Amino acid sequence: MFTRRIASTRSRLTASAAVIALAASACGGDSAGGGTAESWCDFVDEADVVNEIFDALGADPAEVESQLKTVEGFVKRLPNEAPSEIADDAKVMADGNQMLIDAFKAADFNIADADLSFMADDDLDAKLEAASDGLDAYTQKECGRPFGDSDDSDDADTGDSGDDGDDNDFDPANGTIREQLISQFESIGLTNEESSCIAGNLDFADPAVQSGDIGSMLSVFEECGIGLDRLAELGAG
Repeated sequence: MFTRRIASTRSRLTASAAVIALAASACGGDSAGGGTAESWCDFVDEADVVNEIFDALGADPAEVESQLKTVEGFVKRLPNEAPSEIADDAKVMADGNQMLIDAFKAADFNIADADLSFMADDDLDAKLEAASDGLDAYTQKECGRPFGDSDDSDDADTGDSGDDGDDNDFDPANGTIREQLISQFESIGLTNEESSCIAGNLDFADPAVQSGDIGSMLSVFEECGIGLDRLAELGAG
């Protein structure tokens, strides 16, 4: 539900929908509120719906816009729901996560075209990690559960430790998901035109595409005029 390691979030380029789901979080806002422990616990339980939203996050811009409007409702509420003991942590989390929503807005809700370079900011990551820890500790004490997910599944799921990764991993400092995907296809010998065609036609919401299953991409390759003979040529090279 809530971001733990924005800067360390890495996912394969073909898993752009998963990148967003792992990078995204539920909370943000503008000012510290005066919530009580009881109202905070109610809010945290209610905000669990954000997990469902990001699990279902697709690639269609209209759907993404609708889904993120719901998320932003929680974003705007967080500061007023946070008790004074965690107001500062809530503000830090708010500012960082609003950046993600704003990035999608600026890209007209096209996931692959969002500028996520702020994710590479180590200082921001450290601040969000500390804020998340503070919110977790308070929520565990008052509500008997953590503030966000019950484990650090972001890094575990991607096999990422925040250090060196696979050359095909998404690095937010190196351009948008689409730009890096095009670069990866060019690196195996495809032309820019071919690579751009593939990146423009892949269904990033398809789990098979996210897993890197070439079979699920064959129809797109064919649509872009890249037949089996061309793929064989690339493989031989």
